[in-house]
Amino acid sequence: LKEFWRLPSLTVARFTLRSYIRSGWIIGDIACVWLLYAALFLEFGGNVAYFYSTAGQGLAAIAILGTIVMGQRALNARVYLPLARLTSRGSYIRGLMLATGVLRIPLFLLLLVLAMLYHGHTARLCTPVCIEGATLGSMLPGALGLLANCIVISTLVIAFSAPIASRFARITLLAWIAAILYSNTSLGPVATVLGVTRLPLIPLATSYALGTTAVLDWQALLALLAEAAYVIGLALLAHYWMARRDLLLQ
Repeated sequence: LKEFWRLPSLTVARFTLRSYIRSGWIIGDIACVWLLYAALFLEFGGNVAYFYSTAGQGLAAIAILGTIVMGQRALNARVYLPLARLTSRGSYIRGLMLATGVLRIPLFLLLLVLAMLYHGHTARLCTPVCIEGATLGSMLPGALGLLANCIVISTLVIAFSAPIASRFARITLLAWIAAILYSNTSLGPVATVLGVTRLPLIPLATSYALGTTAVLDWQALLALLAEAAYVIGLALLAHYWMARRDLLLQ
């Protein structure tokens, strides 16, 4: 167990999370979660579908912002010396991705606890919970889908961060996002053709819908497996890009 705990990727993840917490940046994440709770849940508890439909979008935005901050801190010039001590750059990248993904869990739990315990219209702690219809069976599928989406998003942000991804790769990502937004908000033949760009989002959309359906069927399991494959693929892609950059610098 000690050998597993001391694996390079886990060591990097622990170091990254410890540094992020000690620096005080974690307060920004907590503040964002509190603002999300105050804006969407403080005066209105809603039901399970309402919680996951709003929390899914809000926590995804927090995942983007928080991962950008953590990534920029972890990928600056100060890490070149620690990187030189590692046998593989992939260990550092995987550790950073693991740290950003793990951080999604306590932030989600914080929002969940706040939303379930207190709302302004009750002026007291809820009995038993503030979210209408909330049971373990109705909350678990949505929680899995929400966390899977947030982890995919945080992994994507790290994989396309500088200096891992090239400028061309980041421009390509932005062009893909623009095509998705255009095809989803516009009509006409161009938007129809660009609709194919939304296909990679099907697993994320299926996981997002788990908060409403609360059903873990085979389609949901396939979506979760696809998102796990996304995370693994992005980690491998980031490792390849980092190794290729090392070769160019030699």
